[in-house]
Amino acid sequence: MVPTAFHWRERLPLTGSGKVDRKTLAALAAERDVAEQNHDRPSTAAERQLAAAWAAVLGIPKEQIGRRDQFFDLGGTSLSALRLVIALNRAVSFKDLTDHPILADLARLVDDRSVQGLRAAPERLPSL
Repeated sequence: MVPTAFHWRERLPLTGSGKVDRKTLAALAAERDVAEQNHDRPSTAAERQLAAAWAAVLGIPKEQIGRRDQFFDLGGTSLSALRLVIALNRAVSFKDLTDHPILADLARLVDDRSVQGLRAAPERLPSL
């Protein structure tokens, strides 16, 4: 495993007994993660629906998922990707998710397919 980022510290936080204070390190890492997150919330209906599905499959709050988040960076695996495909009733395929792992990009793909489906079947459109 390779870290996604390195954060330089002059020295590690230590406990009273001189050992590395893992709780303080974890808290520092969490603060850094929150500060670096792109809090650009999902804006379209497709983005919100995908964010809710991602949250359910990944077991994280949907409020933590932004438009520019990447499925696999959030902890997604090939198994959770298959679970997502099933949860979305195969509206996206495994290949779609691996080709477009960023929420906004995947939502755009879903929206584009919806528009193309309407163009392919104009007789289904209500008359105005």
